[in-house]
Amino acid sequence: MEQGGAHNKWQPLAMRTLKWLPIAVVVAFAFRDVFLRVAMGASLGLIFLCCDKRPPLRKLAGMALIPLLAVSLWSEPLLTFFALSASLSTVWILRRNLFSTVTSSTLVGCLIATILTVFVIWITGPEKWEKIENNLIAFQQEQLQQLAGKPEEFESDRLKLFNQIDRFQVRILPANIILLMIASFFLSVIIFRRFGESDLHLSLGCSHFNQYRFEDNWVWMVIAGLVMALFFSSNEPMLRVGLNVLFVMGILYVIRGSAVIFFFIARRNGSIILRILVAALCLTPMVMFHLIFGLLDTWIDFRKTVTATR
Repeated sequence: MEQGGAHNKWQPLAMRTLKWLPIAVVVAFAFRDVFLRVAMGASLGLIFLCCDKRPPLRKLAGMALIPLLAVSLWSEPLLTFFALSASLSTVWILRRNLFSTVTSSTLVGCLIATILTVFVIWITGPEKWEKIENNLIAFQQEQLQQLAGKPEEFESDRLKLFNQIDRFQVRILPANIILLMIASFFLSVIIFRRFGESDLHLSLGCSHFNQYRFEDNWVWMVIAGLVMALFFSSNEPMLRVGLNVLFVMGILYVIRGSAVIFFFIARRNGSIILRILVAALCLTPMVMFHLIFGLLDTWIDFRKTVTATR
């Protein structure tokens, strides 16, 4: 009887341990990659700052943030500063409910973080950013060695192409962090709305992917990026800003265009295979059609019968 009682006593503890095991695995991987640390930090920060009705969950998120911030500040202080500034700014904007979509809130938060980060770089010197770029290139070359053998085994043209890709990825380094922040906050808000139990109502701006959109005024960012990339190509800082703006807004308008296409597929009762095909086309040059649909939706509004929800 005593052994049975002990077994029953430890069974709830074992179940709770298994319940948190996936989260522990994600956290372990997050400590190994700076991009995953950004995503994890955004989610934990939102829970810590906004879960006012669940003190235990809020306390757990705060305790998890401490080692995450410590490791991030030690390994990549400048990127951590950017991610932290963007997260705090975005959470403040979400709490104030200044925009109807998470996309716009995160974009403004990242814009604030970019200005603050540039100010820090200007004060402390550009060598910090150069160090981050060199670390990224070294990481990419290490991944290339693991996937395809030693670099000297490549043909010269192929190796040159890989080096150009590496340099381009360095050029758009802030852009991929911004896109990761947007994805992280979307996931965080979805989880928060499901488990947060808070008086704070956070808006996704849509209830289905078919409804995904963001404020139309962001099209001016696309125009500004085109101007900087086309007319200031000889100015490296301006060119970089233009490329990053175009990369971020281009991906967002591709997603918006995909939502428009999915909307028409749903109206025609299209199959899941057709939707998978549309998504797969994003990895081909046909993605330009998604981009065009996304941009045209700013003026034409293909989904007039669908209103963005809060």
